[in-house]
Amino acid sequence: MKILITGINGFIGSHFADRMAEDGHVICGIDRFVGNGKYPTDLFDITREDVGKYLSELKPDVIVNCAGQASVPNSISHPQDDLQENTIIVHKLLFGMQQAGLTNTRFIQLSSAAVYGNPVSLPIDENATVNPLSPYALHKKMAEDVCLFFADNCNVDVKILRIFSVYGCGLRKQILWDLYQKYLNTGKLTLLGTGNESRDYIHIDDLVEVMKIATISGSKEKIWNVASGVETYIRDVAQIYAKNLGLNESNVLFDGKVRAGDPLNWCADISRIKGEGFKPLKNISDGIAEYIDWIKNVN
Repeated sequence: MKILITGINGFIGSHFADRMAEDGHVICGIDRFVGNGKYPTDLFDITREDVGKYLSELKPDVIVNCAGQASVPNSISHPQDDLQENTIIVHKLLFGMQQAGLTNTRFIQLSSAAVYGNPVSLPIDENATVNPLSPYALHKKMAEDVCLFFADNCNVDVKILRIFSVYGCGLRKQILWDLYQKYLNTGKLTLLGTGNESRDYIHIDDLVEVMKIATISGSKEKIWNVASGVETYIRDVAQIYAKNLGLNESNVLFDGKVRAGDPLNWCADISRIKGEGFKPLKNISDGIAEYIDWIKNVN
């Protein structure tokens, strides 16, 4: 199988590429930071026509869109850039597929649980009402709508993966990375909020397994929650982190502030991906311990 991965040099894209290459698939990549010298590489700047020309030459069996940015604060301060990177790119890819006549190519879009906003009840299933709270979440929802338009009107084979809180070795941003920087600078772990906020964490290895399933699944369902199905409170994450660093719990502090655009509590209903044979293999305690072992060697 020939797989085109956009954002191939990013955290998710690179892990997925490595796994699928190990399985013997032909991997092709586009990333705005590193070109391959032959094809256009920056989806942010190239035209839809150039995308179509590229795809008609490549003829991939599967396109997995890992491109985009994933920062809620950046989306608030630079909403136009976020629109370009999280929505316009998807628009270009799907119109490019149509131009190239790729009627048998599957398109996998990495979306986000952020589209749900603050859910009315937990766990959240894929039929829950969406309520974006930030430009990032809004643009992810807009990208989903573009995918569903092509699925419903152009017979494009689409899978949308609503990813919850992914983490793992190699991720140089978000809570686990930021906590270590605070530990180095202050000897303490200071976090936003009260600690009663919760997330549904999924390890990168488990996410890659779902992505692998999505490349071949015969399911008619277009939208999948991708998570562990376990609600984990941020206070527990911080305490596990402190324990692995040898810190007393008194060094875990919360400032009580809620960041704009952030939902309070998340937990996913993962019945759909379980029905596809998925079973989470990495729990949060083991995942954090593994991450801290990794980060000690890169700082």
